[in-house]
Amino acid sequence: MHKFFISTAFLISVLPTSAPAADLAIPDRLEVTSQDRAVTFIGGVGYTFLEAEEIVYDSAGNRISALFWESEAPVLTGGLRARLAGPWTLAANATVGLSGNSGMEDYDWLDASPSYAFNDWSDRSVHPDTELNHYFTGDIALGRDFEIRDSVTLNLHGGFTYTDVKWTAFGGSYVYSENGFRDEQGDFRDSERGISYQQKFPGVFIGAEATSRHKGWTFSLQARGGLNFKVEDEDHHWSRDLRFNGDFGTMPFLSLSGRVEHSISNNANLFLAGSFEQHFDRIGDVRISEIASGAPVGTFWNGGGLGFRAITLSGGFKMRF
Repeated sequence: MHKFFISTAFLISVLPTSAPAADLAIPDRLEVTSQDRAVTFIGGVGYTFLEAEEIVYDSAGNRISALFWESEAPVLTGGLRARLAGPWTLAANATVGLSGNSGMEDYDWLDASPSYAFNDWSDRSVHPDTELNHYFTGDIALGRDFEIRDSVTLNLHGGFTYTDVKWTAFGGSYVYSENGFRDEQGDFRDSERGISYQQKFPGVFIGAEATSRHKGWTFSLQARGGLNFKVEDEDHHWSRDLRFNGDFGTMPFLSLSGRVEHSISNNANLFLAGSFEQHFDRIGDVRISEIASGAPVGTFWNGGGLGFRAITLSGGFKMRF
């Protein structure tokens, strides 16, 4: 999966030299533009690739548990762009994930581990039957267009973003160190609900989008950087009746996107687009409580860590009325 993220990010960077979008057989994105071109509505579909890490540390700062969540899922997309007075713009976008292919792997470094090196884990469970309960990311931004020259526009903007993702793992297999190093193997019941995990990333950002037009083609590249605030995660270990709530304060994030548009008639254009979003790893405090009663169990300062990244690809169709 990590190699795929690298290769896909490279693909996005070379979109302007990709084959014409008119070669696409089935457009899957619809964009409707008002006649005065002051407001643009966007709707479509795409595909997203998600990765998240959930880490647990002991009091000495050693990693003693790591859970890796992954999904490949179709998404629905929507957006609105409005030109306000003069060069000012207002834009909003949203992406909603649908059910796809997901998985989770859970590693522990307990007493039986020779060291805290990754390959010296003492316990591991693998959960291919993992559900993506929901995935949502959206943003709203106020910007200003600057005409660099006749065919090139730079939009500087800032705004608010929110990302929320949740998984639940069922069944799976395990290798545990009960009486010796990795001495016990087995399977969970297929329908057994093991762990649920959710991450929330509200944030603010500034960004720039450059748009170039040439002989029926339009190329757009966008970069944003910002700061998440009140970052939270929540883990339910159902069989143990334990809830883990992490508070991570602020953390930086980065997003990059590219889009190619080709005119096929006076009123119709085709699109190819891709985006990459990275919320960088952060350590925070973890509160533990019982799920059923809500009774507190304890708090571990600097006891948790998390990270998240997403790549989304889409194609599209644009109509002017």
